[in-house]
Amino acid sequence: MNKNDLKLKIWKTCSIIVIFLLSFLMQNMYKWFPSFITSLLFPINDSIWQFNKVIILSFLIWSVFEKVTIRKKHDINTCTSGLIAALTCAGLFMLIYSPIYFYFLNSEHNMLLMLIIYFVCIVLSVLINYQLLKRKYNSELEKKIILAWLLVVIVNAILTYYHPNLALF
Repeated sequence: MNKNDLKLKIWKTCSIIVIFLLSFLMQNMYKWFPSFITSLLFPINDSIWQFNKVIILSFLIWSVFEKVTIRKKHDINTCTSGLIAALTCAGLFMLIYSPIYFYFLNSEHNMLLMLIIYFVCIVLSVLINYQLLKRKYNSELEKKIILAWLLVVIVNAILTYYHPNLALF
């Protein structure tokens, strides 16, 4: 194992912890600063779909931080890997937690179970992120992915107020 690979592994281990802690901050932003703007970016209730905002924004903030700090030294695909990791984490969380929430918990949140599942989803997503960061840098793709990040945030914001009539929302 070379020195850069070891540094990246340590960095990714830190990212798991920081993303998990950022999630607690993201979860409460609307409660602390209630406004139309914060309602677009942060969860306004405890629905499973609203938790996607927590996941997406936590990974987005970490990806921006990675881009600013790591990118200075290395050409790596932080935007691309960050978006894929965020969508993977959100998808995995919904796929695993939704059936448990609706069928076993009778639509009652179990915070400990939710946090364990969420932490496992973060770990799996960061492992994917780690593998993607080791790929050859693609500057054109990185520029396009910034627009994809923006689209994901906009779609989540729109679905806050204009969502289908499903229990997930």
